[in-house]
Amino acid sequence: MKRFLAGTLALVFSAYIPGGTATAADDYPSRQITLIAGFPAGSGADVYARFFAKKLEEQLKQTVIVDNKPGGLGSLSVVALKNAKPDGYTMLIGSADQFTAAPYVFNAPPYDPLKDFDYVAPVFSQAFMMLVNAKSPYKTISELTAAMKEKGDKGSYATSNFPSTILGEMYKANSGDLKTLQVRYKTSADSLNDFASGTIDFMVGDPVFGLARSRDGTLRVLAVSTAKRISSIPDIPTFAEQGVPNVDVRIWWVLAAPKGTPKDIVDKMHKVMTQVTTSDEARKFVGTNGGEPMTLDSPKATLDYATMDTKRWEEWAKIGKIEKQ
Repeated sequence: MKRFLAGTLALVFSAYIPGGTATAADDYPSRQITLIAGFPAGSGADVYARFFAKKLEEQLKQTVIVDNKPGGLGSLSVVALKNAKPDGYTMLIGSADQFTAAPYVFNAPPYDPLKDFDYVAPVFSQAFMMLVNAKSPYKTISELTAAMKEKGDKGSYATSNFPSTILGEMYKANSGDLKTLQVRYKTSADSLNDFASGTIDFMVGDPVFGLARSRDGTLRVLAVSTAKRISSIPDIPTFAEQGVPNVDVRIWWVLAAPKGTPKDIVDKMHKVMTQVTTSDEARKFVGTNGGEPMTLDSPKATLDYATMDTKRWEEWAKIGKIEKQ
């Protein structure tokens, strides 16, 4: 009798579920989703996060909010993700180097980038830029390089994060081992006064900052850090085109979840995120800020790319002479 009742209940239950099985993604999302972001509210990166949160909200027909958790070189936000419940209602959107650079920038990384998370989908990729004061006499990288060779260790440049530090060192090493001194700032904007006074010769910055300052006439962009020109800003040449080989620095943004998030939810969010990133509106938004939409076939492909990126950061950390903290 017990076996009969169990079988009957199973048949009745399956009658209400297509194919006889239910998945966690069937009614997902049924409530608000939180996207953790590792940067301050109102920052350039925060603008990105809120744009994509809004687009996801439109696709999912559910509220998506951004929870800013800046600090610790981005690690505080990643730790918050690691400790979140893996139910699909807390994810992180942000630069992938918050994960993949961890083994090479921390003495005791608070998480394992490849074991503690489920990588959902890439969002976009972005280059960095070589910038000079708009009133500077330097119009090309070769002109800047000639001046920096002449100045030796009297020349200086501004950086504000690890990718800009790495790009700066790549440029110096591949331009005849320049002796130009790096000056680190908390943010790119913090260096503007020194830049205006002529204390700093050039800056390595992100494209959101660089393009905004280029448009308002404050700075001039000399080169982008990618091996090929960026489709959204095709008039800006690469380093290689200007005689500086072996320069290719590109960061990427990712949507990630706590380890153990149901696979069908991860798969659903991968599909939705891909639809968002390839939309005309997203292409235009990302392109305005010097980026390009980035897609991969699956969450597995996203993990594979993160694995490659982790190995790449091992090399970059050496090039950038980054001291672990």
